[in-house]
Amino acid sequence: MKRELLKPNLNDTIRINSYLSLAKAYMSLNVDSLDFFNKKALSLSLDNNNYLLQRVYSNKGLSLIYRSKADSARYYLDKSLLLIETSGDSILKPIVLGNYSMSYQIDNDIKNMAKYNLAAIKASEGNDKELSRLYYNQGIIFGHSDKMEKAKAYFKLSLDVSKKISNSQFEAMSAKGLGHIYFTEGKLDTAKTYLDRSIDLCEKTNNPQICYEAHSKMGELYDLQKKPRLAEASFKKSLMFAKIRNRPYELMAINIFLGQHELKKRKFQKAVAYFEEFNNAYKISPEPTLRYEALRDWAKAEQGVGNYKKSTLLSFEYVKIKDSTYSVENRKTLSETEAKYQTEKKDKEIAEQKLALTESKSKTRTMTLLIVSLLFGSILLWFSFNQRQKRMQQQLVSIEREQEIKTLESLMEGEEKERLRIAKELHDGVNGDLSAIKFKLSSLLEMNNTVIKEAVTMIDNSCEQVRAISHNLVPPSLKDFNLLEAVEEYCQSMDSIHEPEVNFQQVGEDINLDKKQEANLFRIVQELVTNSIKHAEGNEINVQLSHLKNTLQLTVEDNGKGFDPKTVKSDGIGMQNVQSRVDYLNATMDFVSNEKGTSYTITMDTKTKEQ
Repeated sequence: MKRELLKPNLNDTIRINSYLSLAKAYMSLNVDSLDFFNKKALSLSLDNNNYLLQRVYSNKGLSLIYRSKADSARYYLDKSLLLIETSGDSILKPIVLGNYSMSYQIDNDIKNMAKYNLAAIKASEGNDKELSRLYYNQGIIFGHSDKMEKAKAYFKLSLDVSKKISNSQFEAMSAKGLGHIYFTEGKLDTAKTYLDRSIDLCEKTNNPQICYEAHSKMGELYDLQKKPRLAEASFKKSLMFAKIRNRPYELMAINIFLGQHELKKRKFQKAVAYFEEFNNAYKISPEPTLRYEALRDWAKAEQGVGNYKKSTLLSFEYVKIKDSTYSVENRKTLSETEAKYQTEKKDKEIAEQKLALTESKSKTRTMTLLIVSLLFGSILLWFSFNQRQKRMQQQLVSIEREQEIKTLESLMEGEEKERLRIAKELHDGVNGDLSAIKFKLSSLLEMNNTVIKEAVTMIDNSCEQVRAISHNLVPPSLKDFNLLEAVEEYCQSMDSIHEPEVNFQQVGEDINLDKKQEANLFRIVQELVTNSIKHAEGNEINVQLSHLKNTLQLTVEDNGKGFDPKTVKSDGIGMQNVQSRVDYLNATMDFVSNEKGTSYTITMDTKTKEQ
């Protein structure tokens, strides 16, 4: 016999709605509580003719997203979408589509993230509450693709809509997103304004999701401002809220932030411990996007504790993921998806205008003809604009390809120069020492202990030279190159492995140069610091970058023995390279050397460089 479909029991429907309301309330608070109340709603729904089952499955899918189980999440979201088609639940549909988009973030699938989020935006017209969330998600998608202007535009849309409807959660989240973008652009005061707003909303609502996000980003800002105590306090608060929410993604992310924080303080062992904590959670709930965020700094931490093999493996994995995530194909796919959405939106607007014209036929013939003429003109303008946009897009693609070719050629040229420099250093330095060692060891036949000690000392010196060469082989990434960070990191590295104290100081305004100029200035610092270490015999080397009123000055000085320019040759390969780079930068170089030490000053006009 077929089971008779009974009408839902009134008391049970009330209980189902109550459980769903409780599950919704715990969405941003705690995943376990969300599952608990949703499970109770599921049991009653199945016993009452699947009453509101589409909402139960939607909650189940979201819970699995929070647990980083993408395939299982989409299984339940598919079930929800099928029931929505039957029930016609237009309010729930954009929510499910938005969650579908979030599930692909776990797989780092930018194409499907954009596809389903834009579909959700289309289905949410008139629903400002859902639009505030979806605009924020679209900002996140563009941020993952390194298209920061687009991300900024969507975060501002989310912020405006959230303020209009008093949606504290996404007002805080979009303010946090804007704060993150502005501090990556170096606009720290603007970033702090947005992040302060996010913190205020955290304290006002005591919402764990808002507080986790706000305090984690504020911690990153404090690290940039060189305020380590405030940064650590913010990260610890964020960790507390992440534990309350019990979402694997957030627990992994905050461990990455803490690892990066300890790395900035050069506490390498602590940094490694936090990255290992992240990795233990990652093995259970993989998040490729987070692993990419962790790998580069994890590699630096491992290098700091002397684990060079693991550091190298992590660096290779970082480059591999980076090439995949920020590939031209991914960016092109996202742009095409966005363009398609905007085109469909315009098509819909035109269709609505046509409908309005049809309904107004009852009015006077003169007004009808006027409106039709205006519509025809709008279509022509839109068509002309669309064709122009396509041509501009083709030109941009062509320019990007040419730039990629130029970059590749520059990398190859730089690699060949580096190979030549390494060969000369190995030949002139290590090879000569090893030959001398061979001669000394031949004296062992006479069993002279003094000779043996000298040989051991020379071997140690050779090892130091090889180590220094290996450090010079690890320049900053050309993609994420920042002159101040690179010079500071290099000075810290030299300070840790050589006897002289190597210090770095920045004075004045931010420095914004093109990549070739930054690379040449960095190489000049390397050459001058290396010369001081090798020849000056001093105990202190100071590097200073000063940028005031469009004038950049690089100073490298030591307190060594100095030299007489008239009697000491300064036209070696190293100094020739320095002079060539100074000429390329259209700069000037002065130096002073006496018994108190040596000082080099490179002066460069940046007025026409900062564009």
